[in-house]
Amino acid sequence: MKDKRTRTPENSGRRQFLRTGLAMGGLAVSSASLPVLAQSARDHGDHDMHQMHEQMHGNGHAGHDAHGEVDAKTLRAMMGYDRVEDIPLRGPADAVARLPYTERDGVKEFELTAEPIRWAYAEGRTILAWGYNGQVPGPEIRATEGDRVRIRFTNNLPVPTSLHWHGLHVPFAMDGVPGVTQKAVMPGETFVYEFDAVPAGTRFYHTHGSHHGDESVQMDMGLSGSFIVEPKDGSRSFDKEMTLLLGEWQLGAEGMNQVVATGGHEHEIGGDHATGGYNLFTLNGRSYPDVPSLKVREGERVRIRMINAGSMSIHPMHIHGHSFEVVAIDGNAVPEAARQMRDVVTLAPGERFDVEFTADNPGIWVLHCHELHHAAMGMIMLIEYEGFEAEAKAPPPATAPAGHAGHHGH
Repeated sequence: MKDKRTRTPENSGRRQFLRTGLAMGGLAVSSASLPVLAQSARDHGDHDMHQMHEQMHGNGHAGHDAHGEVDAKTLRAMMGYDRVEDIPLRGPADAVARLPYTERDGVKEFELTAEPIRWAYAEGRTILAWGYNGQVPGPEIRATEGDRVRIRFTNNLPVPTSLHWHGLHVPFAMDGVPGVTQKAVMPGETFVYEFDAVPAGTRFYHTHGSHHGDESVQMDMGLSGSFIVEPKDGSRSFDKEMTLLLGEWQLGAEGMNQVVATGGHEHEIGGDHATGGYNLFTLNGRSYPDVPSLKVREGERVRIRMINAGSMSIHPMHIHGHSFEVVAIDGNAVPEAARQMRDVVTLAPGERFDVEFTADNPGIWVLHCHELHHAAMGMIMLIEYEGFEAEAKAPPPATAPAGHAGHHGH
C-alpha cells in the first residue's frame, strides 16, 4: 500500500496571525483590537500555538504510551501498515473540492475509494484517519436533481465497510446497510451503487460500517463527505455558497487516533463529561486557526450548508455580527412563511441546516460552535469581507469600578 503522493503539510500563507490572537484571546473580539492581537501573535510565534494545542488535546489516553505508540499488530489491523511513518500523508494540497465524473450512456459515473491516511488537520499536525479518495472530508459529489449516478466504490481499507447515502431516496438495495441491504464491501473489493439523485438539497455520504456495531468507529475515523443535489429548475437564492462538514476526533499524542490505539474499541477511551472523549473538532477536516476563511463581498447573499458528520456531538453553530435565515432543514426547503431568522442553529449528529445571510456588515466575523469546549478545540471559522481593514488602534484601557480608583491593595 505504498503511495508516492506523500507530501508535507503546506506552509499555509492564509493562516493569518490575527487568527492566532483570536484563538488565544477568546471569541469576544472587536475589530478595533484585531491589530493588537495580530502583533501579539507575531511576538509569541508558533511556539505558543504548539503549547496551546498540547493544552487542548492533552497527552493521550489509555491504549498507547505517552509517545503515541501503538503495537504493530494493532496498527496493521486498523491501518494496514506496520509503521506510522509509512502511512500516506495527506493534506489540503492533495484534496479536491468536488469529485469529477465521466458521463456514459446518460449516467454520471464517479470513482470513490476508502483508504488509510495521516491527515493534516493543521499546519504541522496530523491524525491517523480513513479518508475517501485520500482526504477528509471526502470530495463533494454534486449532481442535478433527477440525474442517474453510478458510484464505483473500492475499499482499500484493511477492514470491511460500506457506503450510505444520507437523505437521498435511493432504492432499497443501494442504501448501504450491511446485513440489511447488502453484504459489507470486503478489503480490495469494489461495489457499484447506482440510483437517481433525488430529492434536491444538502445530503451527504458516509460509512455504515461493516455491521451495525462498528459504524461509529468508522465515522470517527473520518469517513464522510457531502452530496449536493441542485434543483432541476436551476433556481438559486444566493450569490455564494459554502459547505461545512462538522467533524469530531479522539486525538492522542503524536497524531495517534484513539480509535486506532484501542483497536476500534472506543469504550476503552474514556473522556470528560463535556466532550465525551472527543478533543479535536474540525470544519472540513481542519482545525482553527487553519480553517480557511469564508471570503465575502458586501451586498452578497451567502448560503452556508452545515452538515454534522459526527457520531455523537451536538453543535450549536453561532454567527457574529449577522443573523441568518434558515432556508432548509435536512436538505428540505423551508416554506418562506415558516422561515426563522436566527444567529444560532443546533445540529444533532446527521442533521443538516442551510442558512443564508446578507453580507451587510463589513468586518472580520466569527462563526463557531457555541459549545465552547468545541470552539476551544478547533471548531471556529472566520468570515472576512473583501477590502476590510481593521483600524490600527488599541482598545481603551479597562477602568476600575466606582469607589476603587487609586486602590491597589496589598
